Amino acid sequence: MKRLRRLFVGIGLGSLVASATLTVVGTGVASAAKSPIVIGYISDLTGFASSTFADGVGGARARIDAQNAAGGVNGHQLKLVAEDDQSSPTINNTAGQDLVENKGAFGIIDFSAFTFGGYKYLQQQGIPVTGGAFDGPEWAQEPNTNMFSYSALVDAPVGSPPVYYGSTAFAQLLKGIGGTKVAGFAYGISQSSQQSVRVVYSGGKAVGGVSNCLQNFSVPFGGVDFTADALQIKSSGCNAVVGSFVDSSDVALAQAVKNAGINAKQVYFTGYDQGVIDSPTARAALNGTYEEGTTNFTQPNSATKAMLDNLKKYDKSYTGGIPDLGLYGSYLSADLMIKGLQMAGSNPTRSAFISKLRTLKSYDAGGILPTAVPMSGFGTSAIVPKTLCYYFMQLKGTQFTPYKGKATCGKRITVPSS
Repeated sequence: MKRLRRLFVGIGLGSLVASATLTVVGTGVASAAKSPIVIGYISDLTGFASSTFADGVGGARARIDAQNAAGGVNGHQLKLVAEDDQSSPTINNTAGQDLVENKGAFGIIDFSAFTFGGYKYLQQQGIPVTGGAFDGPEWAQEPNTNMFSYSALVDAPVGSPPVYYGSTAFAQLLKGIGGTKVAGFAYGISQSSQQSVRVVYSGGKAVGGVSNCLQNFSVPFGGVDFTADALQIKSSGCNAVVGSFVDSSDVALAQAVKNAGINAKQVYFTGYDQGVIDSPTARAALNGTYEEGTTNFTQPNSATKAMLDNLKKYDKSYTGGIPDLGLYGSYLSADLMIKGLQMAGSNPTRSAFISKLRTLKSYDAGGILPTAVPMSGFGTSAIVPKTLCYYFMQLKGTQFTPYKGKATCGKRITVPSS
């Protein structure tokens, strides 16, 4: 294991203050004196998942700085303290402990592929957690009512006995572009990576005409060698490829498919970002493929334009273009954290944050998200919308174009876990 390396970033009011000045320590209460509220942030800033998440802290910073410029939350300014889990579940856990016990974090934005390594400690301490629910099964399972996702819980089991949900949208896309025999690829370490591909297979059965041709659910996290997989795709006669990866693996698989001379439709869960356009290698590999987009940055609505303006204003490393998952997902996770603080009242407690936010029936980040997601109905099917919409963006040269010019909406379906 690499030597532990943490990144601490002070946000809003300047440099980090000593934990003795933070009234949230131990009690989880922000005092009537309108003291600053510390928000922790954890992500894969280095390590093999960093190709997608390295710039994430800038997204969280932008949303929090924008809120501070507007007066904070109920008179409280916000401070962000960020730590790097180095793409490690073990370090994710120690980072969470450090943020709570030593840095005075009221809540944690855990936007990491390895949140599953540290969620138990945060639940036991009653710490509010926001994120994207893409790392594992814990986001919709008891007793983790402290965990809130801005995205629909389609990769996490809901209730007891656990039920997985998904959408027919991906299968509708594949059927529409002529991808009927699907080769699916996922990381062996990530249950949510695997489950997202199962959603495609189950959606295929629901809409008809899209079937499972081949699957590999044992890809090493961040893996980039797909030569043997491409040969299998070709020999199996598959005409579609789906990969649930970080960007580096997307590019490698797409290139392997092209190197093998396979004329297959390709769909990836990440890759809709400026980094792909700016990289000649990535752009060439992914040209013609489709990438999932949580929101439409190519033709942004007013809410999305406001997010892009905040990124430009407050994140000095953002120079424009399409934010990647790490950047915009961290922004949205911070927005959801702010929403919980607003609902928790003038002097928020952790317990009030959790109980109040759990009553929210519709969250779309002010119109950024194509599907409004409920925070209520934890542990039941009510927490997953009956209709789920996604943007599928096709890379054509140096431009991403939305499939059919709009979001693709599919019906909610149940999905097997194996």
